[in-house]
Amino acid sequence: MTIDNNAFQLLQQEMAIFIRRAEAARIAYLSEHDCDRSTYLLLQHLKKNGPVGMKALSTSLQLDISTASRQIAALETKGFVERTSDPKDARVSLLQLSDSGSSFLLRAKELRHQFYTLLLEDWSQAECEQFGHLLQKFNQTVEQFRQRKISLLKENGE
Repeated sequence: MTIDNNAFQLLQQEMAIFIRRAEAARIAYLSEHDCDRSTYLLLQHLKKNGPVGMKALSTSLQLDISTASRQIAALETKGFVERTSDPKDARVSLLQLSDSGSSFLLRAKELRHQFYTLLLEDWSQAECEQFGHLLQKFNQTVEQFRQRKISLLKENGE
C-alpha cells in the first residue's frame, strides 16, 4: 500500500502528538502510584507468563539484558519480584511475581482503568473498541516490521 502525502502528514503528526500527550497524561495521573511504564510491563509479563529466566524476559520485552537486570533488581528491592531456582537446572534462577508485586500490579491496573475511563468518557463503546483494535493492529504491524528487519540483518550478516 502506498500512503498519500495527506495521510502521511496526518499520521506522522498525530503519532508524535499522541506519544507526547499520552505519556504526559499518564505521568500526571499515575505519578502518585509510582508505577512507570517499564515497571508495569515487567510485572504484567511476569503475571501472565509465570516464572521466567532473565534472558527470556529481556528478549520478550525487547530489552537489553543489562537494562532488564537493573529494572528487575529495583523490583526485587521493592519486594515485587522474587527469584526461585529452575527445577530443570538449579544453577538457573527464575523470576516470578511476589504477592506484594501482584497487589501493586492490581492497584496499577485499577488506576489505569480509572484513568482511561476518565480520559475517554466522551467516547462511545464502539469508538473505544475500534481504537483499541486499530492500536492492536498497529502494534502487530510494528512488531512484524521489526521481525522482518531483524531477519534481513541476519541474512546480510549484520
